[in-house]
Amino acid sequence: PHPPKTTMPTNLSLPQPPLIENDDSHQRYHYVPYDVLETNWLGDPRRIRSMVKREEAPHDKIPDGSTDEKHARYVPGVLVWVLLSKGKPKQPNNSARSGQDTLALHKKRRDKKNKRKNIDGDGHSQKEGAGGDKKLQRSGSDRNGAVSYETMMSNHSRKEFFLRARVISDDEVISEVGAADGKSSGKGSSQRRVLVRYSRGATYRVRAYNLIPVLEPSFHDTAIDGSLPTLTSQKNEQQAHTPTPSLSLPPLVVIVPETNIYRRVAKTHTTPDDSFMEIGCDYGITVDKIQTSLAEAGDVPKSQPDGDGNNDSGDGGTLDNQNGGGDKDRVSCLGVDRSKESIDIANERYPKCKFALGNVLISNEMSSIRTICEQSLVGSAPSVICIDVNGNREIEGVLECLTMVINEQWKRQPRMIIVKSRFFYWEMKKDGGW
Repeated sequence: PHPPKTTMPTNLSLPQPPLIENDDSHQRYHYVPYDVLETNWLGDPRRIRSMVKREEAPHDKIPDGSTDEKHARYVPGVLVWVLLSKGKPKQPNNSARSGQDTLALHKKRRDKKNKRKNIDGDGHSQKEGAGGDKKLQRSGSDRNGAVSYETMMSNHSRKEFFLRARVISDDEVISEVGAADGKSSGKGSSQRRVLVRYSRGATYRVRAYNLIPVLEPSFHDTAIDGSLPTLTSQKNEQQAHTPTPSLSLPPLVVIVPETNIYRRVAKTHTTPDDSFMEIGCDYGITVDKIQTSLAEAGDVPKSQPDGDGNNDSGDGGTLDNQNGGGDKDRVSCLGVDRSKESIDIANERYPKCKFALGNVLISNEMSSIRTICEQSLVGSAPSVICIDVNGNREIEGVLECLTMVINEQWKRQPRMIIVKSRFFYWEMKKDGGW
């Protein structure tokens, strides 16, 4: 069940676009902690919309009346990131360890084992889980393959981004009974494989827990793609896409507490159809990561590329395609910082990226930043904006910066603003707000 609706437990109001008479082009933002986007929403716009808006989700019922969680599958056509394992760190030779090192290693392994046994957080060992299926319970999955949020995030933290892909089908039948004695095997449901297609047309079956669904621009604005994917299950995974404007997501302000999460969320949901800008780019690390991701991780078209691979843009041709005429003067990523020293270092380190000097808290400099976007950025305005004005800054300063960004008269409203602020994040999470 969704948590109860609450407001920010402070006296501060959350910034929203100014109300302009006879102008409904700018929608109100929905503020969410990053955790919402990292739930197992399977690329279904109705599922993520109900999570974002905290509505009752009528689509959670499938035709036979059972709950959808047991049979939920990825939506065909949805864009995903494929993850790769980083591999296990090499352990030094045991014979070379001192007695103290060996004792510390033993304690670490023991604590890790005890933590696994208590992963449900209520003091009960996983060995006491329902059905007594020890191996399955230790994996963090139930009999229906539903992976807990903690297990999923732990798995993702041990992975690295590989390539973008599109889901072709998620119809692999998983038997819940594997052994001859009729008992659950405990393996299959958590190892379901999903058929995906990469940018050059190659297909591959990837384990479901190695996929992260991406919020594409079409989820926010149906005018970009005339249709949105609909909910699928084991029984209706081939259901056709249906134009459903009411399913469009509102623009989002996503709050994250730490730099590594901030960069991961930005990389996950910034697509080759987006323009990206970071405010408070410092030395340009995040901007370079996003630009590299857009150029190298593959632009996967919704339609199958032809034999010559004409639809493939995984070789860095994305920007020219977006500009419609090969306007190479425009860029997909822009970094902004008020420190001239930081901008100089960023330009020196990442000469292929574009950076600009400016302070968003000064009105005329904010307007200058908008002008730079109109002249240099693909689409003439950023669709994804990241704000990093020091994660330890008080909420008032963060909201002041956010207000300036939201109130600016962009040529198009940013669909997602990602804000790094520990205080802001924990204010949203406090008292069961999320």
